[in-house]
Amino acid sequence: MVERSAEYLFTSCATLPIKTDDQSRQPPMLIAAIVGTATLTIIVMVIVAVVKRRTAESRLGAHAQYDPLTGLINRTLFQDRVASALSRARRDGGLVTVMFLDLDGFKDVNDRFGHAVGDELLRQIAGRLVTVLRETDTVARLGGDEFTIILEGGKRVEDAGRVATKVLRAVSAPYTVGNRELVVTASIGISMYPVDGDSYEELMKGADTAMYQAKSAGKNTYQYYTKSLRDRTSDRLELLDDLREAIDSGDQLRLLYQPKVDVSRGAVTGIEALVRWQHPKRGLLRPGAFVPLAEESDLIGPMSQWVLDEACRDMKRWIAQGIRPMRVSVNISDRMFRDTSLVESIAVSLAAADLDPRHLEVEVTERTITQESERAGRAIERLSDMGIKVSIDDFGTGSSSLRHLQSLPIRALKIDTSFVQNIHERKESEAIAAAIIAISRCLDIDVIGEGVESAEELARLSELGCVEVQGYLIAHPLPPDDVIEFVDNYDRTLSFQPPSLAPPSDQVSGT
Repeated sequence: MVERSAEYLFTSCATLPIKTDDQSRQPPMLIAAIVGTATLTIIVMVIVAVVKRRTAESRLGAHAQYDPLTGLINRTLFQDRVASALSRARRDGGLVTVMFLDLDGFKDVNDRFGHAVGDELLRQIAGRLVTVLRETDTVARLGGDEFTIILEGGKRVEDAGRVATKVLRAVSAPYTVGNRELVVTASIGISMYPVDGDSYEELMKGADTAMYQAKSAGKNTYQYYTKSLRDRTSDRLELLDDLREAIDSGDQLRLLYQPKVDVSRGAVTGIEALVRWQHPKRGLLRPGAFVPLAEESDLIGPMSQWVLDEACRDMKRWIAQGIRPMRVSVNISDRMFRDTSLVESIAVSLAAADLDPRHLEVEVTERTITQESERAGRAIERLSDMGIKVSIDDFGTGSSSLRHLQSLPIRALKIDTSFVQNIHERKESEAIAAAIIAISRCLDIDVIGEGVESAEELARLSELGCVEVQGYLIAHPLPPDDVIEFVDNYDRTLSFQPPSLAPPSDQVSGT
């Protein structure tokens, strides 16, 4: 627009009439002056236009290299900084350390308080990172809650650990956002040149892998990228690919069922579905070998849906074959409660099997009802309205609020195995179990002792008032085809009331 205005002024001056007779000398001089002034104006305007354009281009360049939220450099400039640091290290020697930092639980902050609070938290975290590091260090924000750091000039590998400790301490201190006090932690992965790689891609991959290992180690910690970690990561990725194929094919996953019994009545009260994976090369895998892997990836959803579908179909088949009225229970991951379509997914499984909701029980963890309280509360109420029983699994290991037990339609608490094992010899476990049983009585909900493996454990639970149990003393997880036979045969002669009866020698802890 500026250039067009300058061109118009120049054209207008150039078309003024010019007289050439002697009496007309003055007007041409005036015109010359005007033309000269116009030319100067044009030059100034063009210069201004060029400056404005270059300023705009400079700003665009800055936006292309810096994160607009925190002011830190972004991924593009960070990659250049790593390349420059590697060039200097190759020339002068020394280490180049790349740290990959991911916040623990940041999504919960966004979900609970909104993105405006989350953005302000990210700005404060960025400020702390800049403050705690040296001026020669580089901090970048890659996006979301992911930050990266470059340390140059180090001579010892352990120096990176000391810096990571300072960073973790700074990040974990409380934040004030508006009228809220927030606390978050971080997990850090560390990779180094020349130990772990000599390119941006190799160092970033190593730091990212180590960061996930830090999360698996309990979060709020750091991990170095090592050869053993590389080997475990390679194995993990291979197993993840295998699990995805197993879920897609549907012919490797298996459900086993462990009965829950009321020993005072000698009756089976329910059956819990337990997933297993018949791996073509590794044999039968228990949940601990692959469920955490599914939770870390995008596979927990489809795997949980498969479990629900299969459990509902099996229960429908048992009912058709005359099983006594009872429920099949399925464990639902806390990640599943973040999906707004969870209740609809469960309804689909029930409809596909033509199973009455009163024959289904959903087991959730304490973490679910505390950290996903609002979303989980709505889902639990809807499930209860449908007739589905909701119970809390592994009770006593988390930090559930009694307020949630009072306000939500929870129908049962399961005493965690850690408090049941050797309860007759451990006063602390006995006290906790007694408290859980008392809470259940006050709230008029069921209580179940899980992981019962000895007659002594069963006897002590019964003395405390917990008569509904499950565990290897009662039965190992059963194939679907063996469930009806067990239910039909279980009576007072098999209720293990005599305290002298011990579990088979080949039984091991767990389900």
